[in-house]
Amino acid sequence: MLEDLSYPHDDTAERAILGAMIKDPESIPLVLESLREEDFYVEDHRLLFSVLSKIWEEKGKDWDDIVLREYLRKAGLLERLSMDLVYQLAEEAAEGALLEEAVRIVKEKSGLRQLLELSLNTIKEIKEEPDFARIVEAITQRVYEISEKHTTTQYFHIKDVVREVLEIINRRKREDRIITGLPTGFMELDLMTTGFHPSDLVIVAARPGMGKSSFMLSIALHIAVEERVPVVIYSLEMTKEQLVLRLLSMTSGVPLQNLRKGFVGEEEDRKLMAAALELAKADIIIDDTPNLSTVDLRIRSRKLKKERNVGAVFVDYLQLLRPPHRRSSRQEEVAEISRNLKALAKELELPVIALAQLSRQVEHRSDKRPQLADLRESGQIEQDADLILFIHRPEYYKKNPSPEEQGIAEIIVAKQRQGPTGIVKVAFIKDTTAFKPIASGIPTSVEPYQPEEEFSEEDYDLDF
Repeated sequence: MLEDLSYPHDDTAERAILGAMIKDPESIPLVLESLREEDFYVEDHRLLFSVLSKIWEEKGKDWDDIVLREYLRKAGLLERLSMDLVYQLAEEAAEGALLEEAVRIVKEKSGLRQLLELSLNTIKEIKEEPDFARIVEAITQRVYEISEKHTTTQYFHIKDVVREVLEIINRRKREDRIITGLPTGFMELDLMTTGFHPSDLVIVAARPGMGKSSFMLSIALHIAVEERVPVVIYSLEMTKEQLVLRLLSMTSGVPLQNLRKGFVGEEEDRKLMAAALELAKADIIIDDTPNLSTVDLRIRSRKLKKERNVGAVFVDYLQLLRPPHRRSSRQEEVAEISRNLKALAKELELPVIALAQLSRQVEHRSDKRPQLADLRESGQIEQDADLILFIHRPEYYKKNPSPEEQGIAEIIVAKQRQGPTGIVKVAFIKDTTAFKPIASGIPTSVEPYQPEEEFSEEDYDLDF
């Protein structure tokens, strides 16, 4: 049965496209927008397309059949691709709407061939190594890649974009809100960032022990409870029970250690039950699948967006995610994970908040304040992120912290694509690991963020 399969292709459409490229070189950019060499099924067509593309890159539209003949000769293809064939193709050239239709047909046939090849490979893999989870993940990733390649690029005239942006501004004006994104619950931070916005990749990074997970939970809790927006938390480090234990402690005010040991008195028990009822009403979805891949993350998030209208995705933490493909270095893998998270934010039009580890370089700095260069294993994270927040608790590094430093955490806005940077101070309650806005009556202000300068040998221009 499989032996009778034929690969989808349209010889006439391929010839019409090549003819158009020969007859009217100005049509080549239109073709190159959508097609690549591998999209052609007939090998001679692939070879000729490659030569025509090279001529366009080097000569633009200023060439004729004599130039084409010389390029074919240099490529050693003149006997295989004769000039008689070239002239015949020119007579079959498609123009205007017919050319666009031919391009669409060839692109569609190419996609169908790739799906057929994927299906045949899948059957082979099932016979040789029937690993369900691995095969499903491989198929999903490959289908996504094929879909991405065959997605038509969209262009927009600026007048249409301007109209759309003005509508957004007017809508926000009517809403009479300063915070136009999802509020975090920390007013000074929200005033700086205007909240977390759709399509934003937000990175929350710190050294171990700073409270990354707790800060994430504080924000997720506020969004779900106060803003009534469903959220999903992918916890690759802690179990769902550990997460809920922290949430109960943060919500009830009962010390986390007491809950872990079961030392709960009558009054604390009442607080705990009230917190449990409040949490039960919150629309928080927890997925604590270990070793989660970015492919799984995208599939599950897309489903939750559709079924539960999830408005924010939290990931704890980025470096524990598994890339879809093995890379030659860890830096390349982390870079691919980062790109996938940004793509997810844009695809689902919601903020993705991912935690990240910082390198030990922070410990060697005198003020111990993180910098963008401390993001572990990839500069791609800094490039992809729309907003980067660092958590720094000065008291953590001191035996005898000053009263002003006790119970205070700095949320450093180190990068903001659409706004200023700065340092916002919040309260950190050790007993419950909760982050809270500093109590009213205590003066607070946003401090400027000025990273401590560091120099390497490359920074010096020494000529001996």
